[in-house]
Formats: sequence, C-alpha cells, structure tokens
Amino acid sequence: MLCARIVRGATALALAGGVNAAAAGCGAPAWGAVAGLEHSQWQEYAADGSRLLRERGDLALAGLQFDIECEGLQWSAQWLRSQGERSYDGRTNAGVPFQSQTRVRLERLQLQAWWPLQPSWALGARLRQQTLEREIAGRGAVLGYPERYRYWQASIGLRHRQVLASHLDWHVALWLGAGPKGSVRVELPGYDPAVLDLGRSRVLSLELGLQGGARAEQTGWTWNALLAYGREATSAGPNTLLTRLGRPVGASARQPRFAQQQWQFRAGAAYRF
Repeated sequence: MLCARIVRGATALALAGGVNAAAAGCGAPAWGAVAGLEHSQWQEYAADGSRLLRERGDLALAGLQFDIECEGLQWSAQWLRSQGERSYDGRTNAGVPFQSQTRVRLERLQLQAWWPLQPSWALGARLRQQTLEREIAGRGAVLGYPERYRYWQASIGLRHRQVLASHLDWHVALWLGAGPKGSVRVELPGYDPAVLDLGRSRVLSLELGLQGGARAEQTGWTWNALLAYGREATSAGPNTLLTRLGRPVGASARQPRFAQQQWQFRAGAAYRF
C-alpha cells in the first residue's frame, strides 16, 4: 500500500510539473559531471533473521547530470555509476566460513523535481531505476558466480535550503520511498541461468549539500558538493525452480532478504548555457 501511494503521488507530481514546465519560461539549462567515492555495504539474511553474509568496500563513483528551473520548479536528471570491489564474508552451502571478493558495478538513473513550499523549504519527488552487477569470486573448490539485479523505486523528499552568500547556499534533504518487486538474473554453477523475483524494497536517504556559482537565470559555471547516506531494505523473493539443459532438476533457489547501506561523497561542476 505504501509503495502504491508513493508511486501514484510521484507520478501525479511529475505529470503536473511537466505540464507546468512546458508552458512556463525556464532558466538556463545546466549540463555537468560528478565524481566521488562511495562506501558500500551489502548484507543478506536467512528466514530466521540470522545473517548469511556481509560485503563491504569502497567504490569509485562518476556520472552526468542535467538541471533546469522553470518558474521555481527545479528539475534534475542524473546518471551515476559506482564500481569497485567489496570484501565478501559468508558461508558455503555446507555452512563452512568462506571469504572472498565481490566485483560490483551499480548504475543509477534518476529523475527528480523540487516544488517550493516557502522560500527555504521544498517538497520533492524522485523516480530511480537501478541495475546492479555483482560477481562473487571463487576460491579453492568453491566456485563463484555472477548476478544482475534490476529494480526501481519512487521517493518523496523534504528539503531545507539556506543562502550563505550571493552565489553560495547549502541544503539538507530527507528522502523516503519504496519500490515494487524487481528481479535478479543468476548463473549458479551447474545450472542454467535463472531469473529470480525480488521482494518489495524500502529506501531512506539523507543528504547534506553545498552549491555555488551561476544562478538559474544566469549563464556560467556552477559547482556542488554532496555528502549522502542511504539505506535500502529488500524483502525475500519466492522460490524458483532451477533447470539444467532446459530440464527441471528438482532444485530451487530464491533471493534472500538483503539490506544495503551507502555513504557517498561526490563533487560536480556544470555549465549553464
């Protein structure tokens, strides 16, 4: 129910905002790039709540961004990629402790908008699609395997913004959201590739940002710096029958409940044309 309400609300806001923006005069659009570092953590849990595994590591982050303001309505689109390795600490199917490395590549594509409520407060909506490639390295007799996750989420946000100088301001923002069931494609050793359903997800993020340079009605360079914390929780999916050479083999797999945490620091520069 919460997910459905958020999706309907975000869609309505986006449609209304798009109509208003199309009919309104807009400021100078800004195109830019961002780069930074992401500290990433991934944990999976059994049905009884015990932890199955944990991954931790630092990922390099880079991306592109587009911003435009139309009669106070602030639109932003971003493409971000984080990649690197996380240390893997878990257990084999036999319950033996197992340590390895996981290669990670995460792509986020998101569209967000801010509606001013008062001079220093704004209400936001965000749609985000994520694709995660996760490859667990084998070690000894234990074989590794790749996974590819795809899911999307909708969030609503509240932002407080304060001007520090004529071309400098800071903000703090809180986002809460949810997403429907996604999927993961997994290539388990000895079986055909399988697509497993994920459970629904919930997301929370907190941002602290600093921005300077040309304003929305001006041309020239702008810059920004952002410190962000995010947490995602995804429920377990159903069992899926596994096959070998296209034939059922009497075995099944499912994606257990997992949680992600990220600390991001990124900085960017853009030019308003």
